[in-house]
Amino acid sequence: FPRLVAAEHPPDFVEHDLASGNSELDRLLGGGLPAGTSTLLLGPAGAGKSTVATRFATAAAARGERSALFVFDENIGTIRSRSRKLGMPVDQAFARGLITIQQVDPAEMSSGEFVSIVRRAVENGEAPVTLVIIDSLNGYLNAMPEEKFLTAQLHELLAYLGQKGVATMLTLAQSGLVGSIGSPVDTTYLADNVVLFRYFEAAGRVRR
Repeated sequence: FPRLVAAEHPPDFVEHDLASGNSELDRLLGGGLPAGTSTLLLGPAGAGKSTVATRFATAAAARGERSALFVFDENIGTIRSRSRKLGMPVDQAFARGLITIQQVDPAEMSSGEFVSIVRRAVENGEAPVTLVIIDSLNGYLNAMPEEKFLTAQLHELLAYLGQKGVATMLTLAQSGLVGSIGSPVDTTYLADNVVLFRYFEAAGRVRR
């Protein structure tokens, strides 16, 4: 698979924000996620990272825009079932082709092949892809431990997507629950925006 060089794809898109459809979340993000940027959803397991990412995908589908999800940690059935129970119309968008979900088998795919698949998803289809979700970055890094310069290749992919005007969301699970929580990658190198999820204790209860 040829190496992706983001500089060969000059920017060509109109600046705008992608809203989630949740007024409180959009207000927190200053109106939504800017097109052409990468956003890291960072926090402990179960804090709501994948749910927020799916919320953006269903909102994009409601606007007639396509989203491409690449999942390393869960199967497609689990994602659709959880989204349905949370009231997000993933099934309808899936049937209309506005949301595509690809489960990545870590035993069968190299980083170059993964980049190629993401490019095909973005460049093919009648409606342009406005949102790419990689869930999770932990799965991506653990799936290809023998690959050299894996983070650099991911950075180049994010730069390419940004120049295409695609907003990218990456989930990253941190070890720990409360207190000191570490990150396995340099978040400032990969992401333009970071949304930090936390558990916190209040009035004798653990909240998100």
